[in-house]
Amino acid sequence: MPLPNDPDNPMGAVPPRATLGRRELLKLAGGLAGTILATDGRAIAGAAQQPAPSAGRAKKRVIVAGGGIGGLCCAYELVRRGHDVTVHEAAGRAGGHVRTVRDPLADGLYVDGGAEHFTRPGYELFWGYVKEFNLTALPYGRRRENMLRVIDGKLHTEEMLADPKVLAGFGFNQREIDFLAREPWWKLPALYYAPYLDAFHDEYKPFDAGLDRLDQMTLTDLLKQDGASAGAIRFIGGSSSALHSVWHAGLLKLRGVPLFPPEVFRIKGGNQTLPDTFNARLGERVRLGCPVTSIERGDTGVRVRYREAGHEKTLEGDWLVSAMSLVKLREVPVTPAWPEVRLEVVKGFPYYTASRPVFQSRTRFWERDKVSPNIIFNETALEHSWRMADDVETDRGLLVSTAAGFTTADDALATFRKFYPGPSEDIEQAFVIDWARDPWAMACEPVNYAPGRLRRFWPKVIEPEGRVQFVGAYADNLNWGMEAATRSANRVARAIDQA
Repeated sequence: MPLPNDPDNPMGAVPPRATLGRRELLKLAGGLAGTILATDGRAIAGAAQQPAPSAGRAKKRVIVAGGGIGGLCCAYELVRRGHDVTVHEAAGRAGGHVRTVRDPLADGLYVDGGAEHFTRPGYELFWGYVKEFNLTALPYGRRRENMLRVIDGKLHTEEMLADPKVLAGFGFNQREIDFLAREPWWKLPALYYAPYLDAFHDEYKPFDAGLDRLDQMTLTDLLKQDGASAGAIRFIGGSSSALHSVWHAGLLKLRGVPLFPPEVFRIKGGNQTLPDTFNARLGERVRLGCPVTSIERGDTGVRVRYREAGHEKTLEGDWLVSAMSLVKLREVPVTPAWPEVRLEVVKGFPYYTASRPVFQSRTRFWERDKVSPNIIFNETALEHSWRMADDVETDRGLLVSTAAGFTTADDALATFRKFYPGPSEDIEQAFVIDWARDPWAMACEPVNYAPGRLRRFWPKVIEPEGRVQFVGAYADNLNWGMEAATRSANRVARAIDQA
């Protein structure tokens, strides 16, 4: 799922987020942390090497609270280092936001309802597990080719968005027009990020770049300062910290990843195959339907209370790995209470939530119409759509998309039909995978921090709190779901093993 004003979400592809009350889910704030490494991103990427079981180190008893991909990965790494691990997952399934859905689709079709792709480069640890478990990575077809974009109620092709006359109509200045006439639309942020990117040398030290002043202004402020037009500000501006946005772009440059990677991949049969494999390797160590209800933390260990089949139970360990949603962690009583600095992060950390509308059609009608199904709608009820499951032998088609939380299938379908330009649309069923309604996983990925928050949150968000470690997409420097989760998992497993 894309992030607003984030390197993987350029040019106005803004994910839906929440507001208040029942919509408080959409406003979602929680806390985060992990263990900071005295190393750079390249060293972390190399952590996909299989570690040898620890020699001469005491076996630790570790409780992992949360069975998403981060928690499962961390547990797996700890087990193969020889430690005693138990995973407590509140839901009735493991995998968290890595979820593959087959019912009610026909003909063996399936859809990734959460984490939907990975890149190369950029997901080095993730690729390591794909190789280790002999999974098949498929190029995601034409996922990001021939992108169509709805702007001011009109569908625009990539060719139209390189036309100087069209660009001038959006209010771009001549420098921006010349840039977009030769570069793809999604690359425009690079025009303004470029002067700052070489200042970043260590992925985990944004303040070593000498750009601290940028954390006191919004991205829109920075664009104005650097001469961006009203058109550029409209499409790539935002209210997040300018330093956070530039730092993320700097991380991508260090990793050799484009701002909007045109080539993406998925696992054949669904991305849930990877957490399912972790789950299978862990076996009875994973306990489903066992939410953690309280945490007691001490200098030498932790005590966790959890609920299983209606009974309250207690488990003690040397370490707790919190791999649950930070929104859910905020609801768990902790004794003694979190220190003030941690509490600020827990209460103030920003998330977004979303839903995934799914359209099954009788045919791949877009091929007959010669219309790309890769459409950026920029509508609350339908953010963008793309095709999936081309590897399934069927005449049927499958389109998946992203929208705001609480979006209905009728609203999403009406938005699609409003803008789809072809005559052959034959969608036969529509449904929505709505994370906003998930009691345990309503918080999706983090959004960029507001001005001033980077200095207050970082690096606290990736540090432990005594005997409590933190794992998840939020607990790394670049919030790219599955890779960030596996990076944080490896970092924490290594820290516990070496403690």
